[in-house]
Amino acid sequence: MTNSFYRIVSVSAHAAVYKAAEYFKINIVRVPTDEHGQMNVAAVKRALSRRTILIYASAPTYPHGVIDPIEELSDIALGQRCCLHVDACLGGFILPFLSGREIESHVPKFDFSLAGVTSMSLDTHKYGYAQKGSSVVLYSTSVLRQFQYTSVADWTGGLYISPTPAGSRSGGLIAQTWAAMLHMGREGYSRVAHEIIESAIKLRKAVADTDGLELIGRHATMVVAWRTTDRTNNVYVLNDILSSKGWRLAVLQNPSALHFCITPANISSVDALIDDLKQAVQTSRTLDKIPGGKAPIYGLAHGLPDRGVVKELLRDIQDLMLQNV
Repeated sequence: MTNSFYRIVSVSAHAAVYKAAEYFKINIVRVPTDEHGQMNVAAVKRALSRRTILIYASAPTYPHGVIDPIEELSDIALGQRCCLHVDACLGGFILPFLSGREIESHVPKFDFSLAGVTSMSLDTHKYGYAQKGSSVVLYSTSVLRQFQYTSVADWTGGLYISPTPAGSRSGGLIAQTWAAMLHMGREGYSRVAHEIIESAIKLRKAVADTDGLELIGRHATMVVAWRTTDRTNNVYVLNDILSSKGWRLAVLQNPSALHFCITPANISSVDALIDDLKQAVQTSRTLDKIPGGKAPIYGLAHGLPDRGVVKELLRDIQDLMLQNV
């Protein structure tokens, strides 16, 4: 039986928020995005109630690389006296290191410099360049942090305190994460962040200049997302063509789109992607599908009005993947 507390999230929020909501029995209220792909502030205001405990924003969103209007959301959270969490898992080691350059003026405020922001998450295993399984959650006050702890005073095994759900963790992973951060240093993170953003700006310009494509979002971040603008250019067929050329892009829905996430490992490939993308747009206009491609699958899933069917299909696929593990 669920309780009556609510968390407000955008439709572009990371899917992990649904996992957390299921674990802790918290209801989710989803609000749409605006024309720029940002969390719709007006919709957030309409969704507020006395039972709202948290607003969830992203800096940036995984699907589209868009930074939500966190400054406005901060004011709303203060007025509502609720928490505001900022998912900076992607941007946490990129956005703060863009200071001192012209691009800094294009990065909106998203952190604890805003009084309404109460917590943040950032992944050291992404642009912190540590191994998978390491991440960080930050709180604006130690009082809020203590709500994360589990303390047991009357256990027969003694006094017990645990700061995270995971309990025991590998010291090797912690050491490797610390080593990665020391190795990169502030200068290393700043250098790589600017290389990534400069490449993102180049790719964004190429997409904007390509007839039949349209950028999603107005922020230059590590994620560049685009959709098609005419019926003769199916975005899923476009993905199949690019896949046949060796590219592996993220396939998105609602709206149907693709994105490319720029990392130090693929910066040198951006020029080649631009060339192949332009050619693929022209080719896609002459094709309905590619043999062995995923366009029919994505098209079918996108067209099913009953999303429960798709959810059940995903569970069955997961079972097949795990049956021999």
